[in-house]
Amino acid sequence: MDYIILLLVGIGVLVILIVHQDIIQFGEGYNKIISRLYPQLGSVNRSMKNAVTLGCAVFFGGVMAHAYTSDDSWVWNGLVFAIVPPLIQLFRGKWKKSSS
Repeated sequence: MDYIILLLVGIGVLVILIVHQDIIQFGEGYNKIISRLYPQLGSVNRSMKNAVTLGCAVFFGGVMAHAYTSDDSWVWNGLVFAIVPPLIQLFRGKWKKSSS
């Protein structure tokens, strides 16, 4: 279970680094590699960036609560609630496009 948690935290950190390329600067080479590997994720709009950041923060909170309580339900609840804000933004964006 601990390896799964570490893998999910690593994925969360990677997503934050990809989404916030404008804030987190590692150089031009980093930006070129990210734009080639993840072009759609690197160019999401501001509301989706906020939703992804909120989702990662909720998941990190669940991981921290798991670390102090050793209760796996914190991690799973954090993971489920971390997925909710990006999904809402995704469906909201698709709904606005279809109604236009």
